[in-house]
Amino acid sequence: MNSQEEKASILIVDDDPKVLNMLELGLQDEFNVVAIFQPEKAMDVFKTGDFDLVITDIVMPYVSGFEILRKVKDANELIEVILLTGELPDKAKPAVTSLQNGAHDYLLKPVKLFELKAAILKALEKQKLRMENKRLLLELVRMANTDCLTGLSTRRHFYAQFYQEFERSNRYNRNLSCLFLDVDKFKAVNDQYGHLRGDSVLERVGKLLINHSRSSDMKCRFGGDEFVLVLPEANHEKALAMAGKLRGLIEKESYGFADPPVKLTASVGVASCEENNFQTADELLNAADLALLSAKREGGNCIRFSNQATTLEYPVPTLTSSS
Repeated sequence: MNSQEEKASILIVDDDPKVLNMLELGLQDEFNVVAIFQPEKAMDVFKTGDFDLVITDIVMPYVSGFEILRKVKDANELIEVILLTGELPDKAKPAVTSLQNGAHDYLLKPVKLFELKAAILKALEKQKLRMENKRLLLELVRMANTDCLTGLSTRRHFYAQFYQEFERSNRYNRNLSCLFLDVDKFKAVNDQYGHLRGDSVLERVGKLLINHSRSSDMKCRFGGDEFVLVLPEANHEKALAMAGKLRGLIEKESYGFADPPVKLTASVGVASCEENNFQTADELLNAADLALLSAKREGGNCIRFSNQATTLEYPVPTLTSSS
């Protein structure tokens, strides 16, 4: 919708030139008006403009006002529509039908301008409220789906995405890899330097995951100091390369809240779904988790890979400048 400093933009559709001219002249001082008398071209005009409101006659040749209403709502449900008609075989039925189909209001011809302007202002106010409610809802959803510390997905949101991606990969026989990453000896950071310092470590790790992965990769703070990265279309070689890159980047970081600066390492468990070797998403995630546990048991700062049947050692790669 246009800003408050601008006039609202209104598209008027009516096959009667006299009615169309009267409405355009009556509204143009207060609104930006585009008037067309060819209803079959209404949606073409609508798609090329930034309209806040549509006013349309119901009974017209080629296309009805109800069809325009439906197409407008399909394009943008927040755009309000006011329907006009001169036919009244049944006082209740046209009004009920229009409102059930999503119209803001229904006015009888001949239209009184003061009534139409009142309906327009009410429609615009309703639209403003709906837009604000939608913005607040989207913000609430974003907050619910995002870990406030790291900016990564929450565990619940991750599961919903992960299950969908596994089904897609399984259906089309595409590779899908999962990395389970854990910061080594993280508890000692909290115990020695406090939880705020520990939070700064987690925040830094979250940024590394965001900055060094693809936008299509799913990034999640799974819990505490554990992170999950899911790589669509990635085989085990690409997944192991990513694991090595992240492990090296974390080892390279230093934290200046102590003197000398604190250096940390990470362990990574990797599992890859290739040729449907995992039957469920939970199996793939669990395999990566078990690989991580194997890496932790062996002292950390290493990568272990699981192909479901076994957990294999994987040599720690050297981080190069090109990584």
